Amino acid sequence: MLWKRIAIRDQERLLITKNGRFYKILTAGTHRIFTPPGVSVKAEKFNLSDFVFESSWADYLVDNRPDVIDQHFVKVETGNVQIAMVYANGNLFRVLTPGKYMLFWRGAVNITTEIVEVIANDTIESDDIASDLEELLENVL
Repeated sequence: MLWKRIAIRDQERLLITKNGRFYKILTAGTHRIFTPPGVSVKAEKFNLSDFVFESSWADYLVDNRPDVIDQHFVKVETGNVQIAMVYANGNLFRVLTPGKYMLFWRGAVNITTEIVEVIANDTIESDDIASDLEELLENVL
């Protein structure tokens, strides 16, 4: 039986996996993690100055762990006929195209959004709308 001691700085977060399965996200402070023999523990470190959460675990967390999303992230999501103007500390940070989502570390910056319906009739094929709007936004921006 082994205990691992992990110290995390104020502006860091650590995503912990055990044997390739999501375990938890650790916040600032000192933590102890029980690691019995034969258990592989891996950690993915994030600096909150990079306030967008980009990880191979993002889809898993969104699909399977809404509790973790609510606790650690601000989720911005658009429907198939919407765009979102995402502001970080009052400044336009990104325009999110239809049918997408982004995760931002909670507390890293003040995230606000403005969701805009770009098509009034949503009976058109949503895949066509999303790709057409994404191309239009890329050309405009």
